[in-house]
Formats: sequence, structure tokens, C-alpha cells
Amino acid sequence: LELIEMELFWAGRVNRQTLMEKTGISKAQASADLALYKKLADENLDYNLTEKTYQVSPSFSPLFISTSPQVFLTQMAVNRGSAEQLPLPARDIQPELLRLIVHAVRKNTFVDITYQSMSSPEPKARIIAPHTFVSDGRRWHVRAYDFHTESFRDFLLARLLRAQECESPRSSASADWRKEQDLQWSTLVTLKISPHPGLSPQQQDVVATDFGMVGGEVLFSVRQACLFYVLRQLRLMDESESPAEQQIFLVNKEEVLALLDLPALQGGDLE
Repeated sequence: LELIEMELFWAGRVNRQTLMEKTGISKAQASADLALYKKLADENLDYNLTEKTYQVSPSFSPLFISTSPQVFLTQMAVNRGSAEQLPLPARDIQPELLRLIVHAVRKNTFVDITYQSMSSPEPKARIIAPHTFVSDGRRWHVRAYDFHTESFRDFLLARLLRAQECESPRSSASADWRKEQDLQWSTLVTLKISPHPGLSPQQQDVVATDFGMVGGEVLFSVRQACLFYVLRQLRLMDESESPAEQQIFLVNKEEVLALLDLPALQGGDLE
């Protein structure tokens, strides 16, 4: 049903042959699937007798898919269509260690880990209470309470050398380790982005269109715990001196930078 809807929206048409070629199902199954979709969303498609295909109707409204261009292009690249994502070196995450951390996140339990940070020449053992996995676009972290520093920190999954479930630490009785107590995770920070003032008016218009700005600005919210990663991805931590290279400008920079908690990036980009 998702494939039918995707073909309708992005290609403008779909028929039995399309479904058979892309999924390997039989003609009977393709007919049944199209009939089911028509029953569920009759207003989304019209049948063209001449071309013997269903075409998208003007009243199309998706039931099963996201019409986000980013989602579509990513799916097309994954399916080896007419799109490709640039390959980047992948961080090696040990599956067994990840399974254990996943279990701890779901069960609200504790994990005894050995972790190699870049601030220490030797790996260190510590007990954590993980609550959420986070990707900065390049690497996966786990957000967790660290009983050693008695604070919430980020741990890079690829730097976990050992992990095993453990008993509740004595200091866990206060419940400061629970996700609800991670104030930086629950606090949202608003970033106000505008075109770089050093660009020409025409260049600023193009940048404003790129980012969907209204009135020369776009506002979006990010968790305070993830603030550093977003600023780095947007190249707002170490701005270029070239307006054409930088392109965007953080209007409320002073306010935002004051909210950065760099020590909390225990396992992240600072180590």
C-alpha cells in the first residue's frame, strides 16, 4: 500500500505491472492490492482506460507515506533507484553491546561499561543509566546518566569496549538518574537563522528559499542536550570568514552559545 501511494504521488501513476516488477508479486496479488488501496482511498486515484493505469487525482491526500522530499530521496537511494548517497566511513558498533544498551533503555536498568574517551589515555569503567539514542548525522550516541560524574552525558556507541548489566548503584535511590530529571534533554532551545548579512540581496533570497525562511528568518527548536551537534552540522560553531561559504547566520548566537554545556559531551565530539 505504501508503494502504491508512493508511485501515485511521485510518478503520478501506478498499475499492476509496476507492482509486479518492483515486488515480484503475482498479477492476482497486484490486482488485489490495488483494489484494497482503492477501497481505502478511492479519492486518491482515477483509472485511465486508455492507458490501463491508475493516475493520481487532484484530491490526493496520503494515508501511508510521508511526502517529504528528503524521505523520498533517501528511500530511492536505499532501493538503488536514480539516487545515491555519498558513502562515508561507518563507525564500528559492536552488535552485542548495542543489544545490551537497547535492553537497558527499554527496561530502565543499569549498565557497567568500559569506555574509551579522547580525554583519557586509558579506558575507564563506569556505571550508566541510558535513556535515549541520538544521531548527530554521522555518529550514534546514547544519552545516559553517568554515576561517576553524577550528571547526564553523551556516550559514543563506537567507543564502548565492554558492557554488562549490573545491579542498581547505591546512589540510584534518589532517582536523579531517570530521564525525567535530564533537564537539558527536555529543554528546547530556539535557533533563529537568517541569510548571512555579507551576501548580496539576490544571494540572500536564494538562501532564504533554500531554508524555507519567512521574512528573512527561520525558527526551529532543538534539545539543549543536542545543541552542540546541530550548531556543528550547520557550521555555526566555527564560522567561515567567507559569506558565500557560510551562507547562514545565527541571529541569537549570544543567547544560544550561553546554553551550551560542553562538559556534558563526555563521549561525543569533544573527546
